[in-house]
Amino acid sequence: MATNFFQQQDLARRNTRLLVVIFGMAVLSLIVLTNLLVMISIGFVQDVQSSFMLPWEVISSISLVVIAVVGLAIMAKWQRLKQGGRTIAEALGGIRVTPDTADSAERRLLNVVEEMALAANLPVPPVYLLPESGINAFAAGYSQSDAVIGITQGSLQQLSRDELQGVIAHEFSHILNGDMRMNIRLIAILNGILFIGHIGYYLLRSGRGSSALMSSRTRNKNAGGLLLFGIGLVVIGYLGSFFGNLIKAAVSRQREYLADASAVQFSRNPLGISGALKRIGGYQAGSKINHPNADEMSHLFFGEALSRWTSIFATHPPLAKRIQRLDPTWNGRFAATTSPKKTSAEQTTSDSPALSARQSMLAALPLLLSQSSHQLLPAKAIVCAMLLTPEQLATQLAMIKNQGSPTLLQQVDQLADEVSRLPLAQQVQLLQLTIPTLKQLSASEFQQFSALLQQLTANNPSLQAWLCLNFIQHTVASQFSAKDVHHRAHSHSLAQLQPQLTLLFSALADCAGPEQAEPAWQAAWQQLTLPKVPAKPVTDYQALTAALPMLIDAAPKVKQQLWQAVLVTIAADKHFSDAEQAMTNLLAMLLEMPVPLTADFS
Repeated sequence: MATNFFQQQDLARRNTRLLVVIFGMAVLSLIVLTNLLVMISIGFVQDVQSSFMLPWEVISSISLVVIAVVGLAIMAKWQRLKQGGRTIAEALGGIRVTPDTADSAERRLLNVVEEMALAANLPVPPVYLLPESGINAFAAGYSQSDAVIGITQGSLQQLSRDELQGVIAHEFSHILNGDMRMNIRLIAILNGILFIGHIGYYLLRSGRGSSALMSSRTRNKNAGGLLLFGIGLVVIGYLGSFFGNLIKAAVSRQREYLADASAVQFSRNPLGISGALKRIGGYQAGSKINHPNADEMSHLFFGEALSRWTSIFATHPPLAKRIQRLDPTWNGRFAATTSPKKTSAEQTTSDSPALSARQSMLAALPLLLSQSSHQLLPAKAIVCAMLLTPEQLATQLAMIKNQGSPTLLQQVDQLADEVSRLPLAQQVQLLQLTIPTLKQLSASEFQQFSALLQQLTANNPSLQAWLCLNFIQHTVASQFSAKDVHHRAHSHSLAQLQPQLTLLFSALADCAGPEQAEPAWQAAWQQLTLPKVPAKPVTDYQALTAALPMLIDAAPKVKQQLWQAVLVTIAADKHFSDAEQAMTNLLAMLLEMPVPLTADFS
């Protein structure tokens, strides 16, 4: 059965809410245990012989302190992770692979990532290489727009192209399933639960140093109480760690099975991902990650990143079970490893017909343009060229010269004709390829480039230009803005979004042409099952831009209803052209809808 990614994103959100409930129970347990510990420690210091109870005022104060400490620990972790996937990749020692790399193994990796991004109808994510010998990978970020892919050096050296594609398909499934945001929240929540134990360790060290400054009797009593309190906090920390790792393991395992299954639908080649798992089983380094931060981020990875003394803490299902689900005829033998040199230099194309079709999407692009998308100045020129119109060409070129630079104008002159000859579907693919290159811009450089793009589209009120501009602005700017890591107020019904939907479907109906605009508008409103608006309003692209955040943040179930209405609107004239298909694909990426191009997904 095909994966419905809207439903899986909704399930991920429900799992996140369940995490919050479990977290609340964990904090309540910490409060109770800390109060008991304070009571015992005070009783020890004061030689209380009879039963001793803390006043309610003290209990309340301790409870508030525990809540504050845990809350601050969570906020501190969120603050460190606020830039999304890039921060996580760098925290694990990842080094970004530049889009124009000349290294053959890195080039093969980037080609695979690009192929899967086009098939998934997602912006091409930046790729980070981890200096680890184990075979492993991860996807990290808050959303589709700020996602990154991380992969180990061992994966590049040991995996064939089909196996590498299976691993990358697995990570793209996590992006589409909505697992990344949940995984980041899990990191922050567990940091809060475990922080009480860290305080205990600090008190134990402090107690040893300060006891020497006191008199013998006072020292023995106070140091003993502090020691008892510190040991108690460490024990509480261990309990928190125990249950926290259980929570992490339980949440992660089922999502790994799901990502494996979804990866097969992506690649149409179960032997790719099962081959990668067999390779891990037969490889001495396995999937182990040695970085100090691997413990708190172990649930992000493709394979088990840590050596566990017991399987109950494993964040991934056993290798054998994962392989058997993908390859029921497996004989139980793991694959032999290959020499790094041989694997890096092998296949440049896939043995799978489905994967070869993905490669043909890239191969169909003119070589000049695909290579230009990997270099910063030409990539900027490609975007500018897509926004040029014959009626305003002279004015737009003057803007590029004045607001951009003469060298940018020169690049636009060289590439504009090539870009204009592409069908819209290939222009959208080319736009996807420019994303990791444009994400190399600094915040100030991108702000200047964004201002130029706005000027180029100011007098071009068309849906195509609006989609192109806002896709670039939303996707590239995501790495510069701190993410709202708190639970945002998502719209849970179409009725809550009626003003925003009015703006969106007015623009979509215009695509049907003057005669079909009104029927398309009525078809949309009938599909949305909202109170009818008498007639289609005039499209207001400035207001539509302001409406974007609420549309992007809509709940998955609402997005699924919205997407069905989009398809009905575009097909209202009984004709779904390639250009209309390309625009709906671009709209899906802009609104962060999980709508892969693969036919299996519906």
